Formats: sequence, C-alpha cells, structure tokens
Amino acid sequence: MKRKFTGHIMPLAEIWKATPGTILGMNISAILNIATNGDRLKDGSDGAREFREFLAQIDAKKLADFAVYCVENSFQDSGQVLQDLVNEMGRRLGFKAENGRYQGVRNDIGFDGIWSDPDGSIVIEVKTTDAYTIKLDTVARYRDRLVEEGRVSKDAPILLVIGRNDTSSLEAQVRGHVTLGR
Repeated sequence: MKRKFTGHIMPLAEIWKATPGTILGMNISAILNIATNGDRLKDGSDGAREFREFLAQIDAKKLADFAVYCVENSFQDSGQVLQDLVNEMGRRLGFKAENGRYQGVRNDIGFDGIWSDPDGSIVIEVKTTDAYTIKLDTVARYRDRLVEEGRVSKDAPILLVIGRNDTSSLEAQVRGHVTLGR
C-alpha cells in the first residue's frame, strides 16, 4: 500500500531561490511533487499556484525539456503538467494566456487554455497522447460556450496540442469536421 506523505516540505519557491541548480537537475515529476507536497494538481490549489509560478521563472529551453519529459514519460498528472507548460509557452510567445481547468466539473467550461492578443484569441486543448479518442465535438462545445460568455470571438480557432503517437486518426476527424462545416 502506498502511503501519502503528510509532513511539510519547504516550498518550491524557497528551494528554487536557495539552490536553483538542484531543482533544474530534477525531472518535472519530482519538481511537481515538491510543489504539491506529493498531492495531485488541483484547480485553485496552492500547489498549482506554486508550480505555475516556478514555470514562469525558468528559461524556455528548460520548458521545452520538461515538455519532452511529459511526452516521453507517464506519471501522475503528466497531462496537467503539459497543459501548464503549453500555456507558459504561450506567454513566452507574447500571448496573454489564461490557464484552463485541470479537471472538468459540471457547469464549468473544460478548456485547457485561452491565448489572447490584440488580434483575437485561440482556445487551447492539450493531450499527452492521441491513444484515447479526442472528442472534437466536446472541444468545439467548449469554444461555443466561451463565445456565449463573451470570452472569445465566434471565429476563435482551436489549437490542439498532441504530445505523442500517430495523429492520423485525429487528422481524419479534423478533416471530417472541416468538410462538414463545423
């Protein structure tokens, strides 16, 4: 039986300031464990806030390295970590990036991110793999609800970020949606 650590670990920000080389030598899963005190990433949690603050401070090369790690290694919350990395990359590209939810909840929109600039917005959907069916209708409904709320324009594109595997079935779905006028 796996036991959960319930003690207090020094906050990631303090360890990062004291020994940045130590933190940068770790894989992203280990860093996540420090930020979340071994718990899962949860919307609105201190661990999520601390983790995102850390990502905002590291250089772009390390962001890319961490993204590759998420794609090549399966670990708890790897999809949510990749989602945060992609949104931080959006910020580095000059967008105002709004983080989406880690997990869907009833009556809330389950998008992964919204990138905005003066010319418009892009709805972001992030998956570590295409091994599971990606329901494009669901993603389109997220965008439609964001339009209804006035958060994005009706012509806002959706950017699908897929980490690994063959994407041919997804490409066929997208072509089908375009052909059907969705």
